[in-house]
Amino acid sequence: MTINQTNKPLSCNPLKIGQPLGGVLALQGIYRSLPIIHGAQGCTAFAKTLLTRHYREPIAVQTTALQEMDVIFDADRNLEEALETVLAKHRPDCVGVISTALTEASGADYAGRIKTFQRKRNLRDTLLVTCALPDYRGSLETGYGAMVESTIDGLLEQAGRKSQRPVKRQVNLLPGSFLTAVDVMELKETIASFGLEVIALPDVSTSLSGHLLTGFSPLTRGGVPLDSARQMFRSELTIAIGSSMERPARRLQNAAGIPYRVFDGVSGLAASDEFFYFLQEFSGEPVPWRYRWQRENLLDGMLDAHFNYAGVTAVVALEPDHLVSVVSWLKEMGVGLQGLVASCETPSLQRRDEEIWIGDLEDAERLAAGADLWISNSHGKSGAEHCGAAFMAMGFPVLDELGAYMSLTVGYRGTLDLINKAGNRLIRREENQHARSVCHG
Repeated sequence: MTINQTNKPLSCNPLKIGQPLGGVLALQGIYRSLPIIHGAQGCTAFAKTLLTRHYREPIAVQTTALQEMDVIFDADRNLEEALETVLAKHRPDCVGVISTALTEASGADYAGRIKTFQRKRNLRDTLLVTCALPDYRGSLETGYGAMVESTIDGLLEQAGRKSQRPVKRQVNLLPGSFLTAVDVMELKETIASFGLEVIALPDVSTSLSGHLLTGFSPLTRGGVPLDSARQMFRSELTIAIGSSMERPARRLQNAAGIPYRVFDGVSGLAASDEFFYFLQEFSGEPVPWRYRWQRENLLDGMLDAHFNYAGVTAVVALEPDHLVSVVSWLKEMGVGLQGLVASCETPSLQRRDEEIWIGDLEDAERLAAGADLWISNSHGKSGAEHCGAAFMAMGFPVLDELGAYMSLTVGYRGTLDLINKAGNRLIRREENQHARSVCHG
């Protein structure tokens, strides 16, 4: 394992996305929730704009709209006013207060101020949680994971330390930030097909999957209700998808004695086999025939595509968990990994055998010279064009393609979709190169 840190005075075409956006994304998977970003108005505008453009849905988020004088004199006054307004006007089930670099650097004890606010208001029906997510460390993935862990802590505080009898065949699902809304739905359906009851936290499959509802709501319109989330403490098992979800899973184990299993991803033949074998062993039920047939489809699709992947090299620039998941199916297709770039360093990357750079999309472009395939978010498209690589948009944000948030990337069916999608881009690239050589020959 080699992790390289780029030594540059600034980031060019950044890959990293701020932690507060990850916290906002996590709260979108809780029913009737409302994130409040405690910081400057621009911090909230940035997160809301990117999320809205990626998911093409209205995103629930508010801000304390701090300015310089607010930070100097009393930043928490804005926070209390925002909480009073939100609770009186919208009556959310869950409020998540997310700090930014501005409030963290100022040293304000906003968490203590919120606890005092909770005692004064005697909030019982509303879950009010705080999460420190400064932009100067971590990335979207770490912000998302920290927000999930804070939500679990808030639910535990509400529930108390009473021991509860486990519910037979009930499992928790902690989906990572890199999974699409359709991925979460597919995982829920797959687990349920083994006769298990599933509670997902957060559950973006019902909030960010695209739905037609009349009227405007400042709160999230889908996601897991808090009543269901509180039942997580009675589950027999927690399944975490992505290494960033191990901390929330461990929190459930320490507080409620629930064992957990972490999967780095469920993309690729080997990863999908591992996931289905585990479900079969845990449930005592055989793998349903439709998944066996999907596995046959995947094997046939891999055979069909292997000519187009022969000798192909790729550069991948994504969030850490997503990077690990994508690398698994690329290696199964025999793709040479010319460059791997992640937004931040995590323990999951330290366990990898490949050489990984912590950097930006400029570093990806430097590594991609001569590469055939480029996989990153939409901001990497120009770099792929400069290098002459086929561009495949994945991760966050995807701004210039329809349905990115609805694409399936997990299981046998999702892996086949990924292989065909990348393969088609390689075919188009080869055709374009041939056409240019004929025109200029």
